[in-house]
Amino acid sequence: MRRRWPFTDRAVPVVAWRLLILLTAVFAEVWNIANMLRSGEPPTEHFAYFTVQANLMVIALMAWLLLVPERRRPRWFDHVRGAITAYIVLTGLVYAVLLAKPDEVWAWSIEFTNAAQHRFIPWMVGLDWLLVPTAGRIRVARAVWWMSYPVAYLVAAWLRGGLVDGWFPYPFLDPGEHGGWAGLVWPTGQVLIAFVVGILVVAAIGALRHRESAERSAPVPVQRPARDAASLDSSPSSTSSRPYANSSP
Repeated sequence: MRRRWPFTDRAVPVVAWRLLILLTAVFAEVWNIANMLRSGEPPTEHFAYFTVQANLMVIALMAWLLLVPERRRPRWFDHVRGAITAYIVLTGLVYAVLLAKPDEVWAWSIEFTNAAQHRFIPWMVGLDWLLVPTAGRIRVARAVWWMSYPVAYLVAAWLRGGLVDGWFPYPFLDPGEHGGWAGLVWPTGQVLIAFVVGILVVAAIGALRHRESAERSAPVPVQRPARDAASLDSSPSSTSSRPYANSSP
């Protein structure tokens, strides 16, 4: 008999892990909002960061996973889970590669919210995706649609910065940092390529994990011995031995 995969949606360790992710994300964002109120940072700027938006998505995702049973989730939920996983994991990678100062990448002197939203939560959500299989099969080709949100975010950030108030959330989106709009091709292109590759990797892992879990948990068919013809012939028949047994006297 094959052993079932232990990390299922309602397994105690999985529920505890997701609750830890939820509490960490909520605490980090509450801390962020408190800092925003103290510093006078405009909410329209704070909530415009991709990092903040991705962490808010994680909060919604973990709450959904904890509160809504698997049987009541829509069929497209696994793709939502995969997309949010890709967004938060790539948030951590882009921060480490492009945004963090060299002395911040491995330092532990950074503030809690920075560490939580750029380090802890990305790998915690990534590990959840790696260990807990999806309910339905992830089709890698359809995961291309996961790029819709990053592209929409990019367009919205450029429209706001270029036409509204001149504010850009990240240096790789700011034409003033790169000698004009043409100078954004390379830095922005790097981020987009990273998102495309990262999304495809996350989707491929999801598809593979679903297949592995299905193989692990598939019940082994039990072969029952066939009854030979002689035993079938010798067994009494309710219709042949007493044809009028069920009739009224």
